[in-house]
Amino acid sequence: MKAFLFDRDGTLIINKHYLSSPTGIRFLPCAIDTLKYLFSNGYKLFIITNQSGVKRGHYSKSRIDEIHRELMMRLQIEKVYISGIFYCEHHPNERCNCRKPGDYFLKLLIRKYDLDPSVSYFVGDRREDIELGKKWGLKTILIKNPLNVEIVNLAEYAIDSLCEIPEILNEKSS
Repeated sequence: MKAFLFDRDGTLIINKHYLSSPTGIRFLPCAIDTLKYLFSNGYKLFIITNQSGVKRGHYSKSRIDEIHRELMMRLQIEKVYISGIFYCEHHPNERCNCRKPGDYFLKLLIRKYDLDPSVSYFVGDRREDIELGKKWGLKTILIKNPLNVEIVNLAEYAIDSLCEIPEILNEKSS
């Protein structure tokens, strides 16, 4: 199965330091249109996100679940269906395998959904997103921002906006 895996904050939605309320969800430009395009072209869509704000005491697991339900509901209204949202709640010092670039969730997707890394993509705005995708042979797309200029060469593609993803796929198919 071909899929697009996305980081959440700074990739699909505006990165608010420890987003703690569903009312704070703001999609980045082209996010919804790009997700529609991918979904209509047969890609399964997943989100894998680090949410250490739980362990840091900024919000509860139930609040994260509420935020994710709202995010999925807003996308469903637009006829976009996310097959799953997976998040690591651990503090970075805990050294778990579910915090990106740990591969627990990616292994789960490969096993449970028969995800084929050779025809799938990981899209993110941080080093750990790109490292995780590369580790398993996914094509990687970095959303550029002022905080990640030193890693733009790590990903197969470095783009300014999600608007560019359909162009990437169209170039590959021609």
